[in-house]
Amino acid sequence: MKNLRFYVLAVTVLISMMTLSSCLNIDRKIKINSNGTGTEVQTFDIDRRFYELLFTMVQSLDSAKAKSVRDSLYNHETMLIPIRENLGSKEGIQLISLTGVTNEDSSVTYRFEYNFDDVSKLGYATNISAKEMSGEQQSKSEIIWKDNVNTVNFSLLYKPDPGDDMNQEDNMKAFSFLFANKNVNFEIEFPYAIESSNAINTSGTKGVWSFPVSELMLDKTKKLYLEAVLRK
Repeated sequence: MKNLRFYVLAVTVLISMMTLSSCLNIDRKIKINSNGTGTEVQTFDIDRRFYELLFTMVQSLDSAKAKSVRDSLYNHETMLIPIRENLGSKEGIQLISLTGVTNEDSSVTYRFEYNFDDVSKLGYATNISAKEMSGEQQSKSEIIWKDNVNTVNFSLLYKPDPGDDMNQEDNMKAFSFLFANKNVNFEIEFPYAIESSNAINTSGTKGVWSFPVSELMLDKTKKLYLEAVLRK
């Protein structure tokens, strides 16, 4: 029973790493067209240290089951199936590709690309949590695309759910060292030049934003906010 509980915890933590607030490293490259349609390529990397830590913990509890647990953690379909089902079921989303690979250093890279028919659909891929996959919870993201004739106001606000699960909070703190120097990065190519924004870098129609994962993971009141005013 003890081993089963740990295995469930391991899988739960791994799945939770797919969410915005607790993944190791996320890169989102978004292109928005003038009519509000667009494409996104999202890549997220899970450090091998995470798998090594879980493997060591399982091995100390039951060495006979350690290999099967490791194989399960590196079974990419465990991650890909719920993402495929989540995005595939959303109206206005066309999933182009979805892959998961184990790299030479035993880290893992997941990547998916999709088309959207409206800017508001970007929220579907901001936080893919277990509750959202089941339809139990709505996306925590609010997207604004306001056309003011001569300018366009764009913003993306991610509002985390503080939650009341103390055990989950303690688990995330225990794994917090894995998130040092990791970021959630956005690169957005707009159809118009950026007049002003809170991006860390802009060049013509492109803006770049970066947020430390550790802050988003440990501070559940932390909001992720991107904004830009575009000149038509």
